[in-house]
Amino acid sequence: MDMSKKSVLVVDDEEIIRDFLFEVLNDEFNVTTASDGDEAIDKLKQKHFDLIITDLKMRRVSGDEVVRFARQADPDAKVIVITGYSSLYSVSKSANHGASALLSKPFSIKELMQTVSDCMGAVQK
Repeated sequence: MDMSKKSVLVVDDEEIIRDFLFEVLNDEFNVTTASDGDEAIDKLKQKHFDLIITDLKMRRVSGDEVVRFARQADPDAKVIVITGYSSLYSVSKSANHGASALLSKPFSIKELMQTVSDCMGAVQK
């Protein structure tokens, strides 16, 4: 694990999305994945992450709960919410809980990297 890289937690109950985000981000960041909100909160209790990328709609523990916990645990952490259900209500609710940005599925690698860059500032290689 490269300690000079920033750490990212990817939370999604869809394995294909988790794997995609891991592959795209792992060159520039130390990426950890979680398959649901419960697992994400456990990992957030154990470790600091510079950025959390979480799906909004998940079984049991929602992305909103992950956002709320992450912001309470570390007010400096950045949080990107990804969703296939981006209603005005879900967008404003996520923002109220402290999400830094929202990405609507499907999104391109370019959109993802731009959003990550905007949230994290320029990443030094």
